[in-house]
This record gives sequence, C-alpha cells and structure tokens, in this order.
Amino acid sequence: MTSVGTKELLESVFDEEFGFRLTNFSIKPVHVANGLARSLAGRTYDTTAVTRLVRRYVRNQKLGVDVERFPNAEVLADYASAFASSKGRAPDALKVTRLRSLAFDVLAADGAVFPTHQSFTLSNERFITTDLSDVRMGLFLFRLLTAEQGDRIEAADYLRELLQSESDPWTTLALPMLAFGDAREEVPSGEVSGRIAKSDHLFETTAGKLVSPTLRNLRDAYDRLARFERNSGSKLNSLRRLMLFGCFVLHVHAVARWSEREDHAPRPPILLDLFDGTLISVADASRATLRAASDAIDGVVRSRFREHVVSEYGTTGKQIDAALQASGFGDQVAGLYRTYREGGTEPPDALARAMAEDAVEREAPIGSLIELGRRAGFLAPWSNQGRGGKLRKRYTATAEFLEMLVAATVEPDDPMEFPEFLERLRNSFGVVVGRPEDDAVIRHTNLRDEEFWSAVVSINEEDLRRNVEEFRELLVESGYAKAYADGRTMVTTRPEGSL
Repeated sequence: MTSVGTKELLESVFDEEFGFRLTNFSIKPVHVANGLARSLAGRTYDTTAVTRLVRRYVRNQKLGVDVERFPNAEVLADYASAFASSKGRAPDALKVTRLRSLAFDVLAADGAVFPTHQSFTLSNERFITTDLSDVRMGLFLFRLLTAEQGDRIEAADYLRELLQSESDPWTTLALPMLAFGDAREEVPSGEVSGRIAKSDHLFETTAGKLVSPTLRNLRDAYDRLARFERNSGSKLNSLRRLMLFGCFVLHVHAVARWSEREDHAPRPPILLDLFDGTLISVADASRATLRAASDAIDGVVRSRFREHVVSEYGTTGKQIDAALQASGFGDQVAGLYRTYREGGTEPPDALARAMAEDAVEREAPIGSLIELGRRAGFLAPWSNQGRGGKLRKRYTATAEFLEMLVAATVEPDDPMEFPEFLERLRNSFGVVVGRPEDDAVIRHTNLRDEEFWSAVVSINEEDLRRNVEEFRELLVESGYAKAYADGRTMVTTRPEGSL
C-alpha cells in the first residue's frame, strides 16, 4: 500500500490534468504575463534597480503604515549614472520623486512589485523576472502557443516581437534603470522539469494539429487575435489584450477538462450577462453556470482521487477501513469519510471525497481562475448591491473583453452573420448568451445533451432573448457589427465601413 498525502496528490492532479496549479488565490494577469514572457524569451533579468526605483515605500503589516525602504538618496547613490545630467547638474529631488511616483503608477499598476518578488506591467522582455506566482499558467500558455501546427506560431512570434521592441513610453521611462539588469538563462531544475512533463499529453498533436478539440480551438483563436493585433493594434494595447486573453484561455481549458478526459462528463457553458447584473434572472443563470464550472473542476479532482483510492486501497468497506487505519490520513479525513458513508456514499467515493476536501485548504480551486477572470474583464460580482463573496460571481463582458472575443472569433476578411457568430462562440469557447437553442444547455448547465445537476436552473426565456438582443446592440454600438434593413447583422473586426 502506497501512502500519498492528500495535498501532494492534489498537486499531482493539477500538474497532470490542467498543466498548472490552482493554488494562488491572489493571482493577477501580470503574474501570468510574466510567466508567459519568461517562457517565450527563455530568460529572466535582474530587475533590482528598477524595483528600487518603483518601490520607494513598503507596507509594514504589523504597524499598518508605509515605511520608506528605498529613499531618493540611496537610489541616486547606487544608480548615479541613470540620473546623470549632460551638463553635470545634480538631480532635482522633487523631479526624482515625481519620476518615481510615475514609475510606480505605470510599471506596478497591478500591485505585484515587491522587494522579494516582482511582476511588472510588462512592455519589454527586460522586465521579465523569476517571480513564480503564476503557478505555471504562463508556461501552459507558452506550450499551447508553440505546439506543432505546421509553420504557424503566430501569437508566440508576435508576442516575442513586441517584447523585444523598445518603442513605447513605459520602456523608455525605465531604460536607464533596466540597463543595470543582466540577463539570466531560464533553465528549469530536474524536479520542475519532471512536473512539467506530466502535462505533455495535453499538447499531443496529429498531423500538426492539437488532439484536444478545446485546446485546438483556443490555439486557433489566439492566433486569430494575434493577426488582428498585428494589423490593428498599438504595441502596449496588443500586449495587454494578448495577455488578458490568455486568462480566458486558462479558464476555458480548466472548465472543459473533465469533459475531455471522460466521455460522459459534463461541460458547463459560459453564460455572458450583458445587463450588468440588473436583469436578475440572467445574472442568476450566469452565476449558476459559474458554479457548474467550479463543480466541473472539482469533478476532475474527485475522479482522479477515486482512481487513486481504487488502485491503492480497494473498493470494499473493509479495505477502505483498513486503509484509513494504516495510511495516517488523520482525524479530518476519517471524520469526513464517516459522514459521507452515513449519507449513503459508496466506500471508494466516500474516501475520495474526504481526501479531496482535506486537500483543498482555503477555497475551491476555481478561486484562482475567478481572480484572473475578474481582472481580465469576463467575471463580475453577482450582485451590484454587494460583492457577495469572492466566489459569487457571474460571467460578463467589458468593452475590451468584447473586442478581444470578436477579434479571436472573426477573421478580418471574413465577416459573419450574428447567428453564425453566436454558434462559433459556443463551439470555440462554450460561450452562450440566450438563444432558444441554448435554453436546455443553460437549464442543465451542460453543453452536452444531459443533466449536470439533479435540479435544473430556473430561466426566464424572455429575459434570455433580451440578453441576446443586448449583445447584438453592444456589438453594433461598438462598431464591430452592422445592422441592415433586411434584419441581418454582420459581425466584423473592421469597424465602420468595411462591409
């Protein structure tokens, strides 16, 4: 009998089934961007100088006050050449203070720059650090964007070009301090390489195409967005959107994973609420699809834990009882196991549930993805009257996310009718907005023609149709669709006058 700790087993499930860990509940898009850029460049940089420029004050948590860690005098003394005047004048203290304040506002905009670890607002590869707060999400995106697909690695190539360019104000602002940072080759340790290899199966290809239909669709969408940005975007906006879209890609992959590994497992839809939470029935239904997404991720974990229980301990009550006594799982697992058994759960399922619950310390694994989704623009508080807790969110779409979604779905030279666009969203990302053909999907929170929960979700069909119309109007108002007198609406990535 092999005894494996519940947390160790959970980490293994994350590594093998998702390709990243759902363990950082304070994760931000800049962490993912830093991780992706690190993999794309294959190196990191010593950012000590720019960190000290940016991080003048550090919060003393015990006292609840900001303490000056790197005063002007120290920064000027250590990096004098960065502030040298062509006329030999001493730097003006007030101007240095203003410069540092500006640097903090633009280079640490997401609040992820600290003396011990840093993820900067990314505009150039010389901002790449060793910060591992992305828990390998950036590496997952890198592997997705560079998986064999013939000669097409459009998004990866374009991101590399953007990161190598210095033609933006953020990089210009920091260049004198960035000059102090030496490059360091990024080489994973043997242990880390072994963990990374556990997810190799996710990126298997056949004839140059990813085997996973979900990842294949996401890769195509990412490349399509890159083509749009190359032709239409500015450097900083393109970097921002390509990195933020990666947060959505991570979400879709994680939610779909259970349905890909098991033929009859459910695949929750993503119901976008376009009414800012004011249409209660749509907000409630959208929140239900997010709860189903959480359950789908939990389903992967429970399924893998059950496989471990059956393989290592057996299936009968007698075998499971013996395993509990010999394994040293502790009182919590034993207590949870007894509770599930008293409720009628079969022995291997009861132990798997107990172990999985013990492994998750603070909150559901989807908490990491919710934090990213909130910051990336596709998740919002369920109720506008109050935040309602970190996990009580609904799917939505900010103007920027809506633009990304259109650009990732529609080719610049191939506009499509609105119904076709909605069908493409469902097929590519699992996104629905409330068409009649999506009613059963929303009721059962399952893109497959089966129930997910025993209780169906209550929906208001009239409100769902209003949600569809609101989506269409938002596209027209933003310029990414044009309505014609015959009732057709064409969606395009070439606003106004291209149709």
